Amino acid sequence: MLQLKIFALFCGLFAVIAFQDGVAQADESEPVEECPDDEGDRDGNDTLCDNFQALRETIDKNTLMDLIQSHYQCDSKFRKAMCYYNTTHFQIVAQQLQQSDGYHLMLEELRSGGVDTSDIENIVDIISCVTVPPPLPDKNCDCKQLKGHTFMGDLLAAMPHQAVHEYTAKSRSRKSNFALFVDIVNSPEFQSHMRTNMMKRDVVRPMRVLRRNGWDLPQLLRGVMTILSW
Repeated sequence: MLQLKIFALFCGLFAVIAFQDGVAQADESEPVEECPDDEGDRDGNDTLCDNFQALRETIDKNTLMDLIQSHYQCDSKFRKAMCYYNTTHFQIVAQQLQQSDGYHLMLEELRSGGVDTSDIENIVDIISCVTVPPPLPDKNCDCKQLKGHTFMGDLLAAMPHQAVHEYTAKSRSRKSNFALFVDIVNSPEFQSHMRTNMMKRDVVRPMRVLRRNGWDLPQLLRGVMTILSW
């Protein structure tokens, strides 16, 4: 449901974006809709979506569901982000972001390195790729236990570092599309360019709108970069 989101957009990209339930010049003052009360290379494919899903699946399913449910019940910021995701306004702002010069430059840099970017050209599609079925509200959570926790922090703690590392290492041994993606994204040059791109006006404005609605892209970005560096 991505800081993917510029990468946080993958993010937005991949993480909260990744593990959630699941303006054309819109002004920030516009009213927002009310919230209603295997592994990569599977089947011979090497799409980024396949690999994002494989990384998601390294987390125990029950643990992931408990994490989503607990934060949805107890974390107002997370709940606000998930609710906003289900509005057309979110899609408008996401489109603004993906039409920005900064996002286009990021995609061009990945393509020039040989990465097939077809799965990450549409931000909403990235989120759809990694969404999981929303857990049923079948229990009451002890919100005191989540005091001081963030969804991203708990997500990083729940992910098996070694399994993620081994998955990435295997991808590198195959010289897969995902391996190219990870190596470029982890390069100091790419990260420097990304920081510069995120300061561009046509990126900053939609990011501010998203942040007001629970989507802190810089925070998501830091989390995703941590996962891809394991």
